[in-house]
Amino acid sequence: MRIETDLPQTVYDIALKMRARDFEELEAVSHMSTREDLARLLSDRYGSRDDVFAVGLDGKPIAICGLIELRPNVLSLLFFATDEFSSIALPLTKYVKRELFAPRIAAGVHRIECASMSSYRAVHNWIEALGLSFESTIRKCGKAGQDFDYYAWVSGADAPRTIN
Repeated sequence: MRIETDLPQTVYDIALKMRARDFEELEAVSHMSTREDLARLLSDRYGSRDDVFAVGLDGKPIAICGLIELRPNVLSLLFFATDEFSSIALPLTKYVKRELFAPRIAAGVHRIECASMSSYRAVHNWIEALGLSFESTIRKCGKAGQDFDYYAWVSGADAPRTIN
């Protein structure tokens, strides 16, 4: 697995080839309706950020990942990938927990959250493997009325899940 930070074109390329369910989920919360338009939007929005990175294997870009600050000490997990995600899932999970989450938590982050379309159970399993827990379903959150599930890791929660 290789981490890359040369992003604008890589974000675009991965977005064009993202998994069908990732496209469905991201399209549901944007004004875009085609892969090309969504890829341009994602590249413009995330391609120049220092809190977003690409992950690849054997020179092939596979995923975009990031932690976006929503409010002080509150971060949102960004993630989308191609169909080759399974080839990097385990090392990426370890990397995210150890190299992304842990240092930010040590620096004072008290909440890491993400939203995912309620019907996308496969990605919910990965979100939970990262240490985030289901919080709630937000009904009619997508542009066509799709429900979204919110997940979070919260410092000091009653049943804390380890991030390290």
